Amino acid sequence: MQRIFAADIGGTNARFALFTVYEGNLTLMSAVWAKSADLGNAHNVLQAMQQLLQSSFSAGDSLVIALAGPVSGLRGKLTNGQLRVDLDGIAQQYNLACCLLLNDFSAQAFATLTPCGAAAALVRSSTRFIDESRETRAVLGAGTGLGAAMLVRSGDPDPAGSWVAVPSEAGHTAFAFVGPEEQAYQAFLARELGRDYPTAENVLSGEGLSVLHYYLSGQFFYPPAVGAEALSHETPTLLWYARFWGRFCRQWILTTLCRGGLWIAGGIAAKNPLCLTHPAFMQELGLVPDIGGIAASAPIYLVTDGNSGLWGAACAAVEHLSCRVPRAEKNG
Repeated sequence: MQRIFAADIGGTNARFALFTVYEGNLTLMSAVWAKSADLGNAHNVLQAMQQLLQSSFSAGDSLVIALAGPVSGLRGKLTNGQLRVDLDGIAQQYNLACCLLLNDFSAQAFATLTPCGAAAALVRSSTRFIDESRETRAVLGAGTGLGAAMLVRSGDPDPAGSWVAVPSEAGHTAFAFVGPEEQAYQAFLARELGRDYPTAENVLSGEGLSVLHYYLSGQFFYPPAVGAEALSHETPTLLWYARFWGRFCRQWILTTLCRGGLWIAGGIAAKNPLCLTHPAFMQELGLVPDIGGIAASAPIYLVTDGNSGLWGAACAAVEHLSCRVPRAEKNG
């Protein structure tokens, strides 16, 4: 049996968990949440992880950290926060079997292979029969920021092929506004943010949701309050926000060719599922020509488990370790 220490650190919350792996089966032993603002560097993260989980690193354990920001090798930084992480030398210091740092949505991509992915709520079923177990998968999620990634199968047609997460900064691309009404909002949002053009993150993140509701209602609320005020029943804010969500989902499906499915994670959608079941969301998915029927055929799921990033991080460690084993040995 092997232990995996996992962390999923976003702009607001830092989640820590201890998993065990036995004969390939991943089991969550404990999980705790903390505030990301209390973490400034890798030392803070490792200290908090061991203290909160009440367990210290031992030789042969694995460590994996998912970070909401750009990652290169064992170094990364939080996009919406001050945290900088450098894990260089940590594996040797603690005699760890595995030490990984990955983007948080790379972890969410791996989470689609875990019980979290299997338990996700079906938003829209596929219109055709597809062997989803081998097809590319994609993930999106909005909270403090907006994340996106995809999961692709390597080694085809070998059934023992592994999965590879492909991170993305799609949330920082310019958002597509359509028509005079939306273009008027685009100009308003650009002025409010003090930037030349709004990105998808500016539109769909918590901050963007607050600005949208202010624009449409004249009332300003922080994101959690907007959900309670305007996303739990029929309002102009719900209509616009659902339409924006549908547009970005359609674009990401077409970009990634995720015939295996699109999983939507993040706190906003999980707490406000009407954003994805509203007719405006479904209508927006089918507004443009769908080359090859990809946008129509990809199933869409809503992830409701707040620990999905932890599951995905641990799954990434399992995948990394399994790839180190020679193929003949893996096949017994």
